[in-house]
Amino acid sequence: MVFKANWEKTTANYSLAASTVTGLVALAYPEKMLISWKIISDGCANINSKIHLDGDEAPLILRIYLRDKDAAEREQSLGTLLLPAIPVPHVLKAGDYQDYRFAITDCIPGITLRDLLLSDEPYDVGTIMFNVGTMLAKIGTHEFPAAGFFDQYLKIITPLSQQYYLQYAKELLHNKIVIERLGDAAVTNIKLLFGKYAHLFPTEHERHLVHGDFDPANILVTKVGNDWQISCIIDWEFSFSGSVLSDVANMLRYAHQMPAAYEEEFLHGLKSRGIELPENWRITADLLNLLSLLDCLVRSDFEKRPKQCADICALIGFIEERLKHE
Repeated sequence: MVFKANWEKTTANYSLAASTVTGLVALAYPEKMLISWKIISDGCANINSKIHLDGDEAPLILRIYLRDKDAAEREQSLGTLLLPAIPVPHVLKAGDYQDYRFAITDCIPGITLRDLLLSDEPYDVGTIMFNVGTMLAKIGTHEFPAAGFFDQYLKIITPLSQQYYLQYAKELLHNKIVIERLGDAAVTNIKLLFGKYAHLFPTEHERHLVHGDFDPANILVTKVGNDWQISCIIDWEFSFSGSVLSDVANMLRYAHQMPAAYEEEFLHGLKSRGIELPENWRITADLLNLLSLLDCLVRSDFEKRPKQCADICALIGFIEERLKHE
């Protein structure tokens, strides 16, 4: 089930009334009329809709933040920091309407890299992944005074350290859902692995910009001539200051199900831009992926999404076995 291909479709937990969208757009653009709108994605973090305004040829993206309202300002701050060197959505308007925090951004052309990789379209996986690696290297050049999670202005409000990761791991492995889904034996093995490799978790000295969800679903690509090029990196609401290996781990989570060039050229792209990974980088990436997958398992509904849970458990099992043989 590479790149969540067989996961159950997200069912919207929130609905938007037409009057709400109309009122929100009128607040942002009082001089213009909303012609049409359509939800193009939804989930626990936000709802994205494509909107067309009277007099505008190009559509815009209306983004409603459900999980973290501060993410609207955070993405706006990141746009100021990163544009034009790194292609990210340009936030045109942001504000509040009724109980909603929203942002309106330009609509970047392209399809997700995930959709391309799963399609029958011809593409050169090596060239694409080399470019993804160079893009991540550019993102990682941005450093902050400390490691941790951002407020809306990119100030650190929750510091990150090895102890933070270890405490987080402990909490996840004591969660009853994790124990029920994985079983006592697997949980015990993962505890031993976390203990054995505790010293390889990122430290507070790693203070690079981390996207936080850097995978093919959040990279837009467009075809230029015969080549596919990156047009935008989207969905920055989980960004923080920390280790580049957090994003490396995300991108390589399904690498064992892809051609060798997927990983090889991605790493080559990183290295070409001066990112030298440490000797035990794969162990650190596996530890970070385990944490992320355990957290995802806790948040998954087995009754409604059995395929999703099965894929998460399979990935956890694969990483557990690989770490046992390091």
